[in-house]
Amino acid sequence: MSVIDLMIPAVWRGVPFQVVASSVRVGRRVAVHEYPFRDQPWVEDMGRAPRVLSFAGRLIGDDVYLKRALMQAACELSGPGLLIHPTLGPVQCSLAEPVALRDSGTAQRVVEFEMTFIVGGDRVYPSLLLDTQSAIRLAVASALLIVGEAVASAVSGSGNYAATVSLGAQNVATAWGNQATIVGSDPAAIAAEASGLTGYNGRFDGGALAVPAAASATVASQQAAVVTSRAAIADAVASLSSAAGSIVTSPDSCSAQARAAIVAIEGAAISPADQIRLLSGLAGFAPATAAGAAPIGAAIAAAQTALGAMLRRQALLGLAEAIAAYQPDSAEDARSVLTMAVDLFDAEIVTAADGGDGAAFGWLRAVRTAIVQDLDTRGAKLAHLRSFAMAASMPAVVLAWRFYQDTGRVRDLISRASAPHPLFMPLQFQALDT
Repeated sequence: MSVIDLMIPAVWRGVPFQVVASSVRVGRRVAVHEYPFRDQPWVEDMGRAPRVLSFAGRLIGDDVYLKRALMQAACELSGPGLLIHPTLGPVQCSLAEPVALRDSGTAQRVVEFEMTFIVGGDRVYPSLLLDTQSAIRLAVASALLIVGEAVASAVSGSGNYAATVSLGAQNVATAWGNQATIVGSDPAAIAAEASGLTGYNGRFDGGALAVPAAASATVASQQAAVVTSRAAIADAVASLSSAAGSIVTSPDSCSAQARAAIVAIEGAAISPADQIRLLSGLAGFAPATAAGAAPIGAAIAAAQTALGAMLRRQALLGLAEAIAAYQPDSAEDARSVLTMAVDLFDAEIVTAADGGDGAAFGWLRAVRTAIVQDLDTRGAKLAHLRSFAMAASMPAVVLAWRFYQDTGRVRDLISRASAPHPLFMPLQFQALDT
């Protein structure tokens, strides 16, 4: 068998050549950080390293110089090309460095060379457009998977006091359920059900920012929706109290029923602004616990504390969802919602840290970060509020044209000025500057 028969064929941009030896270099890109008075450096992983393919090749034959001219043209073409690798198959890659085609003085009709390729991908530019609202929803979805773990951990050793611990947990669930029921009957949220209907209702109009109802909706259908949503909250609260009665044997059911109650509250408010206002109150829930020196007293207190924390955190996750759905109407509005949300999350983050709950500490910070990024990003694009003063009362449509050259802003002006009638706007009020 000849030496040529032992060589493996490969093809670069349609030009075949013989492979004497080949290699594939793979690995990770790292940045090594060294610090004074520290013996061990920190090696930072920067992602996968480029895959580098190297060849020692030859062109052989009576027409070797024609092959060399073809190889020269293939190597001088711009952009990536197709390499038929002898073991990897077709690979889209680029030459990493120029190729030296050498005539051998000891072998006739042979041109030798070394080639190095880098396997590349598509051209992808970094994007500054981030879907920050989806980032909140993703962080919430991840947190919902583990929000109930603290309850299961707190009651894991309470088997000997199951009945008493469950009774203490039911007291907490009942207290939280009473607050949820009151929240569900909030008069402002009920009144907002009608604000989504078409038409002008003066100062009671929800403005351009209200979530519109269906085109076929009527006052009667909205009233029926109020009754249905309040019944859903009552059912969810009752199920939560029942689940708390078996908290020792089925702790996960408490978290599921608490989530159902939050979803019912979200469904009872037509406007994300109302959802934010209602859920922020539940996020401050603090159960009354009676700690005792005896083991049974400690078990009851641990269960009540863990259940109360889980209920607060479920409300915080619902609050985050409402913020993702909410559209701030001004930069000041976005800053106000952000400040409120950060205060609530920071308080719960401190509670989780003090309680040694590392998992809750992590996901609370992740959701908080997503909220801050979202409201900062969206708020930076919004107009600011400005005070307007007129010498005489004018119709809203006139002011909308004077301020914005847009009569579609009439409803927004009416809502911000709390005008009794769109034909008689107040002399002074605040509205968007652009």
